[in-house]
Amino acid sequence: MEEIDENVIYQKLLDFGLFPEKIDKIFSSELYGKWVRDNGITVLQNRVCSNIVFRLTRNNNAPRILSIPHPIAYNRLALEIKNNWSSIFEKIGEVDDYYERSMVIPKPNNLNNRLVSMLSYERNKDQKFLSLDKSFQAKYLVHADIANCYPSIYSHSIPWALVGKIEAKANSRNRDLWYNKLDFAIRSTQRNETVGIPIGPDTSSIISELVLSQIDKELLNYKYFRFIDDYKCYCKSKEEADTFIKKLSKELEKFNLRLNQKKTKIVELPKPIEEEWIRKLKTYSNTFLSSENLDNSHLINISEFIDLAISLTNENPNDSAIKYATRILSKKTYTSKDTLIYLIMYLSRVCFIFPYFIDVFDEILSKNSLDDDLTLLIKKEINSILKEHKEYSRSDVSLWGIQLAIKYNFEIENFEEYSDYLIEERDCLPVLLCYSYSKTNELNLDKYFSLIEQIIEEKIEDEWWLYIYTLFFDAPTKPQFNSIECKELYSKMSEGNVQFLKSEFPINEQPFVEEIDVNEPTDLPF
Repeated sequence: MEEIDENVIYQKLLDFGLFPEKIDKIFSSELYGKWVRDNGITVLQNRVCSNIVFRLTRNNNAPRILSIPHPIAYNRLALEIKNNWSSIFEKIGEVDDYYERSMVIPKPNNLNNRLVSMLSYERNKDQKFLSLDKSFQAKYLVHADIANCYPSIYSHSIPWALVGKIEAKANSRNRDLWYNKLDFAIRSTQRNETVGIPIGPDTSSIISELVLSQIDKELLNYKYFRFIDDYKCYCKSKEEADTFIKKLSKELEKFNLRLNQKKTKIVELPKPIEEEWIRKLKTYSNTFLSSENLDNSHLINISEFIDLAISLTNENPNDSAIKYATRILSKKTYTSKDTLIYLIMYLSRVCFIFPYFIDVFDEILSKNSLDDDLTLLIKKEINSILKEHKEYSRSDVSLWGIQLAIKYNFEIENFEEYSDYLIEERDCLPVLLCYSYSKTNELNLDKYFSLIEQIIEEKIEDEWWLYIYTLFFDAPTKPQFNSIECKELYSKMSEGNVQFLKSEFPINEQPFVEEIDVNEPTDLPF
């Protein structure tokens, strides 16, 4: 693959890679990235930091823990990646047919500007061609998966991947060596811990790819491809399939990684390239919902389409049929008010039980005109979902519910009680949105500034850095900020007009976000 310029790497990591891709529409690090490149971070150079934790609901309603690194640690790691990009690229890019083995690699031209983008990646099309190519003369398919890949990556394995275990271990105490600086930068994003890298920021995608690409080089005799930590290998015999699993397991162990035994299996071919539930939804969509503009005549088709998605979800509980269907529906425009009302009502009933696609409501509402009736409806539905999932600690449900209330100007019922609960739960991003909602609606803000005193007392400032900075930006002279640890940095960032909430961006500096086309939603680690 062609090497990307190190300055492009650095710019994209800073401007677009700090926040998990799932919340790109609410938060952005673009102003931060520009400020850092112009000014640098010259304070607290060796500070080890913690992350903000964000819980993303999966299709089985279990949480996936995402992280947002502290800006000091994130810049340090991005800078080390930039400074050593040629060496990192040499390791990642040594395999001649790399594009045919790993399906997620750093690219400068992703649709949403990220260096590593899951949502803009055309997995469906690419996987079909790779499957056909690698299945030539094959009789068996191995599906293997790394157990807890990102949380299991050992920071010291990064030097192993870069210079080899022997050299890395012999020089492990020399902090001036470039690969040990990279190791420290990785650890500094999460309390100096050596096991695990944050799920969410683009730096982690590069680090994981660095390790896994070294394992790829030991598997060149096999016809396989990899999507992050998910392997598919086509084999001529059962014996070859067994051998691949043993070889993969052995190579993973060299980097302190393990196979997920529950997800590792061998199946006989032929096997459809595309899952049946996807084919059924595509067929229905292409036949009855092919128009970009849906009116009253499509109401029954929309209902049947969602019915089908629910049935397929019940038959395939580990897959994402409902999300796939809602993504298709979110790309449409609804020219009939009744049809739009029906869609919102039906999807909200499903979201009440499976809230992992709550962000889709924003996509639907942003494409269609809303009158008072529709606003009242969305208020009722979203409030119902917020109330139902209040005690499940689902950060994304709270975050998107409050974001929708702010954006589409409707009231959150019993808001003060609801926000008090989130504060008690110590859920950073939703509480930050509560503050934003309160500002927008001119409510009393005292409790949000009082919370900062509690955060300082509990010694969890890093886990709340975005909240503290946002309030500091608004009211830097408040006494609560007299003793915060990163006051000098926050002052400099504030002087540079750095903001992270997109709703707070200066109008003339709004980042451009291009629409993306999601071909096949998957249960990704981001």
